[in-house]
Parts: sequence; C-alpha cells; structure tokens
Amino acid sequence: MIKQNILEMKGITKTFPGVRALDHVSFELRKGELHALCGENGAGKSTLMKILGGIYTPDEGEIRINGKTVQIRNPEDSMDNKISIIYQEFNLVPQLSIAENLFLGKELRKGLHLNKKQMVKAAQEVMAKLGLADIDCSRSVSDISVATQQLVEIGKAIFNDVDILVMDEPTAVLTEKETKALFELIRQLLAKGISIIYISHRLEEVTQLSSRVTILRDGKYIETLDNGDKRLKKDDIVRLMVGRDLEDFFPERKDTVQSGYVLEIKGLCKEKQFTDISFGLSGGEILGFAGLVGSGRTEIMKAIFGSAKPDGGEILIDSKPVRISSPSDAIREGLALVPEDRKKEGLVLGMPLGDNICLANMPLISRLGCIVKNKKREIVDRFIDDLQVRPALPGRLAKNFSGGNQQKAVIAKWLAVNPKVVILDEPTRGIDVGAKSEIYSIIEGLAQKGVGIIFISSELLELLGVCDRVIVIHQGRIAGEFRKDEFSEEKIMLAASGM
Repeated sequence: MIKQNILEMKGITKTFPGVRALDHVSFELRKGELHALCGENGAGKSTLMKILGGIYTPDEGEIRINGKTVQIRNPEDSMDNKISIIYQEFNLVPQLSIAENLFLGKELRKGLHLNKKQMVKAAQEVMAKLGLADIDCSRSVSDISVATQQLVEIGKAIFNDVDILVMDEPTAVLTEKETKALFELIRQLLAKGISIIYISHRLEEVTQLSSRVTILRDGKYIETLDNGDKRLKKDDIVRLMVGRDLEDFFPERKDTVQSGYVLEIKGLCKEKQFTDISFGLSGGEILGFAGLVGSGRTEIMKAIFGSAKPDGGEILIDSKPVRISSPSDAIREGLALVPEDRKKEGLVLGMPLGDNICLANMPLISRLGCIVKNKKREIVDRFIDDLQVRPALPGRLAKNFSGGNQQKAVIAKWLAVNPKVVILDEPTRGIDVGAKSEIYSIIEGLAQKGVGIIFISSELLELLGVCDRVIVIHQGRIAGEFRKDEFSEEKIMLAASGM
C-alpha cells in the first residue's frame, strides 16, 4: 500500500543573476519515508531545500503540504508547517551553551530567569539519543568539536515538533560510531511517521537508508528511482547524476606534461586533518583532487600554500626542498592558490576589480613605495583582455560583477605573479555553464605554457573532462589515484566513499 504524500513541490523554478538554479523541478515526499535527493554540486539540491525552508522564494511553482497549497515566504512559515532543516552550514550561536542552542526561541523560565537546570536536563536526553549520553550540555558550543556541533544541529532539529525533516550532508564530519547512532535515530523517527529528505554524496548511505531516490542535474529533475527493497545500485545513481557527454563542455586536452616534477609533496600530515600525503606534479600537468565534503582536500592545499602549518612532511619545488611558512613564502617559490571561497578569501569586494587583480603583485607595480600607474594599468588591461572579463571596467567594484567574472579576477590576480604551480580549489563552483567553459579554456592554456595545475572539484564531470590524473582523498588520506586511461565516474565515487 502506497502511503499518501505529505509534501509536493511542483514546477519549482528559481533564477539567480546569470544562473537558472532550478528549472521546473518537482519533488514529492510520502509520510514516514526517507526520500534521498542526489546530484552533483550545483545540481540544485540545496536551492530546492532552501525554498522549502523559506530562505529563498521560488519564481514559479507550488508547494503543497497534506494536499493543501501553502506559502513559505520565510523560515517562520517553514517552521509553522512543521518543517525542520539541517543545513550544511551550521546555524548555531557559538557563545551559547548546547542547551541554550536547543531551546533558542523557546526557552524555559523560572520566574524572570531562565530555568537553565531544566533546559540542560532536557538537552541531555536529546543528545543521548545521538550517542552522546555523557556530554555536558551546559558547555559552550564554541568549545566542542565540529562533529559534536553537527550532532547539536541534528538534536536541535529533532527537538522541535516536526513532520518533515531535511538532512543536508549530515554525516560529512561524523565518525563511524556517531554515524551509526544517527542512523538508528533516523529509523526511530521514520517509525514515528516523520518524513525525511536526505541529501548526501555518500551513496552507500543513500542506498542503505532510502525508499526512493530523486536525481537532479543542472537544476532539472531527471528521474526518481525506487529503492523499496534496498537493491538499488550506486552505479545507477552515479550514471544519472553525471549523464552528460564530456566533449560538449571541455576544450581539447593537448599533451603538455613535462618530465620531472615541478612540485613534490612527501609525507605531509596534520593531526585530525590529513595523514601521509605524498604526490608529484609535473609542469604542464593538470592533476585533479576528488573527495567528499570534509575529506581534507582544502586543508592539504592550504598547508602546501603556507596558510596553515602542517605537523610534518616535505615540499620540493623543481626537486629542491623549500620551507613555506606563509603565503608570502609560497608566492616567492612560484605557488599560487585560487581559494574555494572567492568572496571571503579571494577578493576584497568593496575594492575596484583592477585593484583586486594587483593585490598579489604590489612589488611589480610599485617603486619606492608608490604605485606606478602606467605599470598597473598595463597589467590590469592585459589580464582583463586575456581572461575576457566582462564588462571590461577595472574601476567597477568587484561585488558588482557576476560570479564568473569575479572568479576570473581571482585567477588573474595569481596569473600576474607568473607562477610555476597554480592550485585551483573549486574554481567553477556557483557560476554558469558559459563561464565554466571559459575557465576550463584558461586552465588548458596555462598547462600549455608549462604551468603545473592542481584542480580540486567535487564535480566528477569536471575532473574527467579537465584532468590528466586524479587523486582521491577520503578522510584525510589518499584513497586512490587514476590516470586518464583509467578514469570512470564509478571508480572515483567509490574511492571517495571509502569503498
């Protein structure tokens, strides 16, 4: 007997400047089921859930709960409809205790004062269900680990009176023991009739927990698969997630790989982040790094670039050991890092685009402490032209450009230092297909000039279309390495999942 739908989202469309994030997407959820939502980064999963959570409002479409059309204009509307969402980004108040975070907005009082004792007691009971019976819920959230913070987020969600619970990558930072406790709690919630939407790149979790799986790709609904008997294969999900012809998006890859390493990493390690990372990068090579959220890819690259200090290991440039204690050291040795978060770490949004392009190149454009305007204009104009930044307005504030042109500006900033190695961390995240294609061409052009490229991406399509070789990171360790003639979506996905 098929259970009735508790939620129906029909024809949901959402457009941001330059990007259609959702294109008439439909999704339904039955009472008491766990329905997984899968797709690559940028497929539209989180956007769809933020519409359900009242963070975004759709341009078109309809939401029905228990057969009735509802308007969800803000998070309060979502909560009023008994929907609770655990986002990838934590929504905790660090200065408050665990108990105070769980009771935020619904505090218990004893007269004019908070009844902290009773709040802590109730919070202990909630956290015990997540396997943390011994945790002190009077502790400040800022004093607990990231994994425990994730469990507090989950505890806060189930503490509310909910009918629909959304979990977006809930196990990304959890240990195996914590994950097992979460799965047991999920089964208990389903038995009580609570409906769960589950988003995860860990496909073994999806096949183990879900009764149905819906796949999104490029903001469009692709297919819903039945997993009622738990016989659904990860390979089937991967094929639908990827499902595109690589030749349509990527420039022709020419053989530019040189003999000898321009960069070599030996035994790099940092406690609780990554262990025994060793690899080499040749000039002209595009080396991909794959891995799930929280696998340690970004932390490894920051350690190489000197913005984080490793506990041990060795870095060699052109076969010579070097000491990199800061980004300034890295730049002097010919390294450049295009960071994952361009707005927080790559740009000064309130500064003109031209000034941003010159940020890493002040010695090149200055003399005796003063900027040489002609030299600055020459560099800015050259890279705006080479990278086709549009509009070509160096005096325009960086925040007023599209995401794709902002990313080009970050890349331009580092190309101006004439690097030997460029590390690109999720360089196409959040930008449209046209801008992606242009950035792929920029990367190919760098490789043809003999620059060594490290390309980090959560999108399998990019890795297979751009790279000569792919290294897979799982829980801070190298879990696999594949040459171009060995590439397959399934192999990389399985290695990233620790299979």
